[in-house]
Amino acid sequence: MAIKRVIVDGVQVGAYAEEENVLRTVKRNLRTAQRIIIENV
Repeated sequence: MAIKRVIVDGVQVGAYAEEENVLRTVKRNLRTAQRIIIENV
């Protein structure tokens, strides 16, 4: 399973193998973030 790195406004806020965790982090930051990036690691 691939690890996904979540970067919000240039700061890594997490790295997850579970898709649910990626989605939870994106939802938590969606209103305030200017940029959200998800990268495969």
